[in-house]
Amino acid sequence: MISTRLFFTTLFSAVGAAGIVLFGSNAIEANVRPTISNEITPLPVVVVPYQIEDHYVATTRFLGVIEASTDSNVGFEVPGLLQELMVSEGDYVNTGQILARLDTRQQRASLALAKAQEKEVAAQLKLARLALSRAISLLEQNLISQREVDEAVLAVDTAIARLETTQASVENAQIVIDKSSLVAPFDAVVSRKLTEPGSIVGPNVPVVRLVSVGGREAHIGLSPKYADIVRLGADYPLLAGDQRLVARLRTVGDDVDPQTLTVLSVLTLAEDQSLRVGQTVAIELSEDVAASGGWLPTTALLEGDKGLWTVLVTRGNELGETITVRESVEVVHSNADRVFVRGTLPNNAFVVASGLQKLSPGSPVEVVPSIRVTN
Repeated sequence: MISTRLFFTTLFSAVGAAGIVLFGSNAIEANVRPTISNEITPLPVVVVPYQIEDHYVATTRFLGVIEASTDSNVGFEVPGLLQELMVSEGDYVNTGQILARLDTRQQRASLALAKAQEKEVAAQLKLARLALSRAISLLEQNLISQREVDEAVLAVDTAIARLETTQASVENAQIVIDKSSLVAPFDAVVSRKLTEPGSIVGPNVPVVRLVSVGGREAHIGLSPKYADIVRLGADYPLLAGDQRLVARLRTVGDDVDPQTLTVLSVLTLAEDQSLRVGQTVAIELSEDVAASGGWLPTTALLEGDKGLWTVLVTRGNELGETITVRESVEVVHSNADRVFVRGTLPNNAFVVASGLQKLSPGSPVEVVPSIRVTN
């Protein structure tokens, strides 16, 4: 009897202890189990309104270079040995200033010989005229025949012809000497020396390159379309680094360059523009294009399929949340950091302006103050 009571007492004690342990274990597990929430924190986004227009202004930039209004390689008209080059690169020269000289010793000797021959022939002509005068007098006295008078006339004519030839030789020798001095045809800066003293130079072989001091021109290649749009004599804005200039369109070429596929245009700048030859400039030309669409920042685009782009538009759902929806658009024109697009977007739709990589369609967002894309 005592043994049986002891068995049940031990059994109940064991069961009670197990129950306490089990209950305690469940209580501890319940206390440490983390709380799971179904709420998703909306991501803040900046949106821009998509406003449909019936046209856009397409702006295209064309690059060019500054050239001197007068830029010339100058050389001698006659051949010879370059004796002296009297300027250096960077020198300012005035119109008529001597730049270089050829060795003229041989030409001066030829001039002296021609002048001596001129004097000799002039003396012979004088004697021939005296002889003719006497012959005419003797003919009047019937002391000589007409034939002798004719011979005297021929002697005078021959002397005159010889004198004209020697005078031409003198003049030619003097011209060669005069052309042996190279002079500046306009006020300029010596841009480059193209030869050195001691060289043999031929006619019109460049000796120095001159760049005019004053006027500057912008030489810019335009697309054939814009070459037909621009107006001669009109003023156009130019960009040269941080400078904004105004230039007048002087000429537009007729031919398309086969390499650049552009047409050369020349714009004249004001005299007081301090631009260096070779400096890069740009012209921005605009045209009004009829098309239905609207402007968006480039940061609002994600690459899509089949040449289209993707944007995210904010809309409300049945829970009262603001979510994003994916829409496809086509880029019609791009200009710096904005694009003109068309698609199925409704007017005044709010498009996420940036940070699209962090979003997925249907995810809740919180709209923060929007920005505006100006045309």
